[in-house]
Amino acid sequence: MADGGGLTAVERGDTHPALRGVARVIIVIAVVVLVVGVVLVGNFVHAGSFLPWLREDAPTGPVVAGAPTADATDASALPKTPAELVAAEDARLTAVAALAPDDPALIDQWNTVVLAPRNGQQWGYTVADLEALGAIHVDDDRTVTLVRNVVVRPGAELDFLGGGTLRLASSAAGMTSIVAWGGLVAISGADDDLLTVTSWDDSAAGPDLDESDGRAYIRARDGGLVVQNADVRDLGFWSGRTGGLAVTGTDDDRAWAHIASIKISDSHYGLFLSDTTKAGIYDSAITGSTLTGVEVTNGASDTTIQGTTISGSGGDGVSVSRQSTGTTITDTTVDGSAGWGIRIDGSALADGPTSGGYGLTPAKGFTLTGSHVRNSREGGVRVISTDATEIRATDVDETRSAVLIEGPSTGLIVADADLTSSELRGLDITGRITDATVSDSRIAGRRIALELAGAAVVVRDNDMRVASGFAVELAEEARADITGNTFHGVGQDAVASWSGSRTMQADNDQTDWTFQWAWVGWMNEHPMMWLWALVLLIPAIGAPVLWRRRREHQKLRQLLHEALLRHGEEQVAAYGAADPTPRWAPPDLADRERAAPPSPTPSRHATGWRGTPSTPARAHALSAAPAPVTTPAPGIRPAPHRPRSFADLRTGPLEGRTFASLQQFAVAAVREGGYSVPTIARLFRIPQWRLQQWVEEAARNPTVGGGRR
Repeated sequence: MADGGGLTAVERGDTHPALRGVARVIIVIAVVVLVVGVVLVGNFVHAGSFLPWLREDAPTGPVVAGAPTADATDASALPKTPAELVAAEDARLTAVAALAPDDPALIDQWNTVVLAPRNGQQWGYTVADLEALGAIHVDDDRTVTLVRNVVVRPGAELDFLGGGTLRLASSAAGMTSIVAWGGLVAISGADDDLLTVTSWDDSAAGPDLDESDGRAYIRARDGGLVVQNADVRDLGFWSGRTGGLAVTGTDDDRAWAHIASIKISDSHYGLFLSDTTKAGIYDSAITGSTLTGVEVTNGASDTTIQGTTISGSGGDGVSVSRQSTGTTITDTTVDGSAGWGIRIDGSALADGPTSGGYGLTPAKGFTLTGSHVRNSREGGVRVISTDATEIRATDVDETRSAVLIEGPSTGLIVADADLTSSELRGLDITGRITDATVSDSRIAGRRIALELAGAAVVVRDNDMRVASGFAVELAEEARADITGNTFHGVGQDAVASWSGSRTMQADNDQTDWTFQWAWVGWMNEHPMMWLWALVLLIPAIGAPVLWRRRREHQKLRQLLHEALLRHGEEQVAAYGAADPTPRWAPPDLADRERAAPPSPTPSRHATGWRGTPSTPARAHALSAAPAPVTTPAPGIRPAPHRPRSFADLRTGPLEGRTFASLQQFAVAAVREGGYSVPTIARLFRIPQWRLQQWVEEAARNPTVGGGRR
């Protein structure tokens, strides 16, 4: 118990008093933070600011002073990637659409000025109106800068008229845009004084060249966009709707555009058209787009591109996709695209029942007339599953395929066209394509001018040229009526059919066609194959030669073997013919002892100290015994010449001699004939060491005879 009479913590059973105190402090702090967070989030949602009581009072008019700075915005809430920037733009436009034109949140939160219809006034808003609303800063009498976003609502119109420069503020700190949200935006200069529209970065004192942090753009959504006599530069980023000049519609209200006599350069998209109707671009130039020069998509209908030059696009020059119908391209030049020059994809959006209820048939209607397509990386013109396609009086000159038509589709006309490919095919028609006609055209390819695969085509009155290959090639059960055509080139056949294809040919001119085997043409197309063929041909020719040479060597060895045997037999026969007397054989030792006269027994005094006979009687006895000829006789000189046969040995000391064996013959030739051991060993075909051994044995044992005379 404590001194004051109270219980201690231990006596109360409280074993962790310190931890309990810390827990209470944490709970209190968490409650405070939660309350403050709820208040701040509520302020931001309803007033557009975490601390609305700190901002200056807003005026009552539609213009509110000073755009919010970056310091007044939560840095963690700022978009970081281009995709997030696009999503933020979508969120801003959706929020702005729900606010009244004079709502303070438009300026405070969204930095946006909304232009609504004005009662009793038929003209649109002008630069002066935007200046009065604080959306535009006038730099000089010909230059103005847009500092706030502008949204034009249905029934309202915004006009930028006359020459000069319209700058749209755009930097890493933020960007501005002009959006016709159901309304109309008209940008128009004069014939001799273009209106320049560009993004502008004050810190760089020039256009905004960085697309990664967002960039100014102009868009019409469910409204209209008119741009003429203008020079549009460095606009757009990331998506189509924020791509630069963009016109997008919805199912309920289609958008439209009229673009004429303008220059568009270095934008993300040159012109983006989505779900539009009767949009057109005329007598214009689009250069250096990051992606597609002109993008037509999402069911856009009746789009016209006329008298326009599209060059240096980072993707396709012109792209039409997602069931967009009725596209017409006339008198247009497409040059230097990184993708296809013109790419038309009318494929059905579904191949069966779908939640969106998409149709199962291809899009319809594409016309290309009087145009020029060249220098595209992927190829010239590619048309995918589009019914009623026409290509007339058009020049396509490409490195890869000039024109590629892919099915399934029906209705194709290629007429009076110049289609040239330096590496692939001038015209390639593949897939289930029916009711197709190719006529009155000039078609050139490297190995194939016109290729048909699985299609049914009438080919008439064309001039076709190839370097080496086939003028027309059919595959995959293709069908073709080929009449009245002129073929130029080199190849095995002017018209080749494979894989069940069938063709009817009549009145074709092949006078300028030179026959060449197909494999030769293929080898010429792949020059290294000639080298490989030569490398493989040498062993192919050499193998039979080597085999025959081996057979000849075997025959020669067999003949040599047989000659040696015959020579041996002849030598053996010659030995017998030279000496018809019986061959000498050594007499029996007992007979020789009986034939020898008895010798007196020598006395001790008749012998030398080594037992050598020294008496005349002993000398007579030794001289009376037959002395074997085992060593060269004194005075025999070495043979002066090398013997070439056994007959050469039977001269001199060995003349008339007979031997019981070849061994005796060889030993005698060395010891008595004076020939060297290597010479006799080579002649008798025995090892030298063996002959040397025989000679040494004969020297030690003279009784191993030397032959009989």
